[in-house]
Amino acid sequence: MAEPKEPLTERELEVVRLLATGISNKEIAARLHLSPNTVRVHLRNIFTKLEAQSRTEVTVIAVRNGWVELTTQTAPGDPAALKTAPALEPASDGQLSLDTAPAAQAPPTRVEPTPVAPNPQPLPPLATWQRVASIVTLAAICLLTIILLQRPATEASLGADEFAPADGASESPIVASPVESSRWHPRASIRTARARTAVAVAGNEIYVVGGEIGRLASREVLVYSPQSDTWREATSKPTAVMNTGAAVIGDMLYVPGGSTADSQATDRFEALNVKTGEWKILPPMPRPLAGHAVAALGDRLYVIGGRTLGGLNDATFAFDVKLGRWIPLPPLPTQRSQLAAAAMNGRIYAVGGYDGRREYATCEYFEIAAGKWASCAPMTIPRGGLGLAQVGSALYAVGGGLSSFVGFNERYDPDADKWTPFEMPEQRMGDWRHVGVASLPTQFHVIGGSTRGVVLSDNYAYEVLTIRTFLPAFQVGGGN
Repeated sequence: MAEPKEPLTERELEVVRLLATGISNKEIAARLHLSPNTVRVHLRNIFTKLEAQSRTEVTVIAVRNGWVELTTQTAPGDPAALKTAPALEPASDGQLSLDTAPAAQAPPTRVEPTPVAPNPQPLPPLATWQRVASIVTLAAICLLTIILLQRPATEASLGADEFAPADGASESPIVASPVESSRWHPRASIRTARARTAVAVAGNEIYVVGGEIGRLASREVLVYSPQSDTWREATSKPTAVMNTGAAVIGDMLYVPGGSTADSQATDRFEALNVKTGEWKILPPMPRPLAGHAVAALGDRLYVIGGRTLGGLNDATFAFDVKLGRWIPLPPLPTQRSQLAAAAMNGRIYAVGGYDGRREYATCEYFEIAAGKWASCAPMTIPRGGLGLAQVGSALYAVGGGLSSFVGFNERYDPDADKWTPFEMPEQRMGDWRHVGVASLPTQFHVIGGSTRGVVLSDNYAYEVLTIRTFLPAFQVGGGN
């Protein structure tokens, strides 16, 4: 997996040079005799290594480092100012920045190089055994291709409507498997595409409450069993809601506030008894909120940030389930909406967010014992509308992209106070917004959300712990 500031490979440098001409992924693939998916993987690695967030930024970095040349006969602002491979017509298919980009504009004077990433060195010549292995591999691929071409037509093709968007839109989303050796695994899809859901784990099951379905708030409650990979329906919530979170304390699943059917923030507070299937109306929140983060630790439910009727909210509240009342806490240092929260090591972490104009990479935590907020290392890139999982001793920030490109997820190590990129499913690169995240002991699930304007019925599982430990079997008696 690529890491920030790693040197580019020779192939990645070729992709950068073609990207700088403004051509699409398909045209880059044709020039380099690669598949479009392979080009997207190279772009993801390039974005990570150069710590860039757009194709234009990659082009500027390439110019600074001398990977592409500038002509001296063009006027300032001329889009033909880049001297790279022969220019092709810009793509006009309307895809996102990962697929198309306008031709970069050259500055009127030469820009001094900056140490963003070292220029890749040529690869050494192959040894004799490597050449032999390459020939054998090529022969095996040719044989496999011949076998596949002989399959019946019914096995080699699918109906045109099998990959239609869940909301019935005319344009189908990109469908591809996660990258090779991925820890992402698709599971049984939720029956109706949705975003902005409240998701929590009770026992060994994942509860998905409400959400945005067809642009309206929903009352529906669905329950997923990871063991059987099946969904079932639970008692509907009394109030339709979206743009909120959920957390479980004991046998109760708490859902505070959110946006109602009229898209207005509400102070309504309801809880589901997962044993009896009955909903209960609880004391309302101190103020109406939507887009806030929710987490639970001990006997308290924490509500952080979000947006109220008058604008952004910096207040933090805790509901004490034993006392049955709300308790005010010190305000969130950086007020923002569309953030995510998780409890770990006696802290409530509040990560990312959006203020209506820009996304945040901010990481802050509430130290429960000290009763005050503190800062942690920010994420590598800003993320709003993200999800946050807690598995083992780490946090996992998933998705985002409300105003910028996201090409990877991030893992937080509290001991090192450091965020490290990790992969996301390739077809979700760019933006993966308003997802629901459920944390389990060895993995987490990402449910619903939206990408490229298409609402999703996804249910992805990410394996955090993949090592299995086997103990030898001992036979009782017999001297063995």
